[in-house]
Amino acid sequence: MDKATLALSRYHKRALVLAVFTAAALLISINWRIAQFEQLLQDGQVVRFALAPVDPRSIMQGDYMALEYAIAQEVRAALPEGMTQGQLLLTLDSQKVAHFVGIYRDQPKAADQLTVDFRLRNHRVKLASNSFFFEEGKADHFSQAKYGEFRVSERGELLLVKLLDVQLQPL
Repeated sequence: MDKATLALSRYHKRALVLAVFTAAALLISINWRIAQFEQLLQDGQVVRFALAPVDPRSIMQGDYMALEYAIAQEVRAALPEGMTQGQLLLTLDSQKVAHFVGIYRDQPKAADQLTVDFRLRNHRVKLASNSFFFEEGKADHFSQAKYGEFRVSERGELLLVKLLDVQLQPL
């Protein structure tokens, strides 16, 4: 085997090892994240946010409901200039519906308060998700949604679990 062929062979071996290592790392990280979501579904605290649904249809994506949260206006009014992400300080009523207290800034929390992550994108308050996808043809059914039910981790990460009607029953 000449030197050029040998060098090319070594290059291909290194490239193959790098590709396998990268693929393995990617699969491990994806599965780790899935496991975290499964744990959040199982152990996360239930929090419900009142909704102000927007448009239930997307030509490119199929049927979905764009979600706007009833607390969004209060949050936007309380945000300091330039703040685009952080945590909200909330209380829950007896039905686990969230009520906005303020923007959390590492101050002590009362026992009945919790924090959840938020982001501000295009002047919209984004919690875990600002859309809920559903089976095509079910727009009328899901247009009855009045609440989004989430699971929240101790760190404040939210995961949208389901939409609820006015009596807090799953749709």
